[in-house]
Amino acid sequence: MEDGAVSLLGRVADGVLGARVPAAELPYPVPPGVTVRRGRLMTRLGGWFMGGSRRAAGAVTLGRTIVCNADLPITDDLIVHELVHVEQWRDPLFAVRYVAGWIRHGYRNNPYEEEAYRRQAQYAASRKTVPPRTL
Repeated sequence: MEDGAVSLLGRVADGVLGARVPAAELPYPVPPGVTVRRGRLMTRLGGWFMGGSRRAAGAVTLGRTIVCNADLPITDDLIVHELVHVEQWRDPLFAVRYVAGWIRHGYRNNPYEEEAYRRQAQYAASRKTVPPRTL
């Protein structure tokens, strides 16, 4: 592909998905090949469609791209949650299965969301430090 076409595709992706977030600005490391972006369009669509809410989603994952809500801080908990969805996207039928789970169980009780929230909670519990015992 010519440099001009690559540049055009990059600008279109930036416009639709949002600008890339440099790895140095992320509160939690992402694996190679995973892109994190800040955007509004996809998170609004995600909140409306999947969450059934007028509020934008905190983030939406599409394959190996995590689109974080540009109006919210990017937290380590959020990245951990979305990285579970990156793993889930390895299944070629994930999108169909996710939508089927959403139709059957709703957003929060969708088995894919339950897994992501469970692993997010495990991560949050693991980083809590136990205060030293005093005598």
